Amino acid sequence: MTEQNKYLVKDLVGFEVVTPAGEVLGIFQDIIETGANDIFVVGEGPAEILVPVIKSVVLNVDSDQRRILVDLPQGLRPEERPGWPGARKKK
Repeated sequence: MTEQNKYLVKDLVGFEVVTPAGEVLGIFQDIIETGANDIFVVGEGPAEILVPVIKSVVLNVDSDQRRILVDLPQGLRPEERPGWPGARKKK
């Protein structure tokens, strides 16, 4: 996402997060601010996916359709990481 494409977290909560193939990954829940790039929290519990907010991953945010298009890199889905609990600890 570029500087011109800034959004408030409260505006994105509830957006559907999908892949270019149309697969629904989940619903945008929150954002984690890091020093390098932000991370979108998609879904909840064991199905939670952490999506890096970088140009090559977050392809489009469509406010009209309430949809975020992402090209999720391999290895970020909980089922792709054996033994990983799939969820960060809640605040």
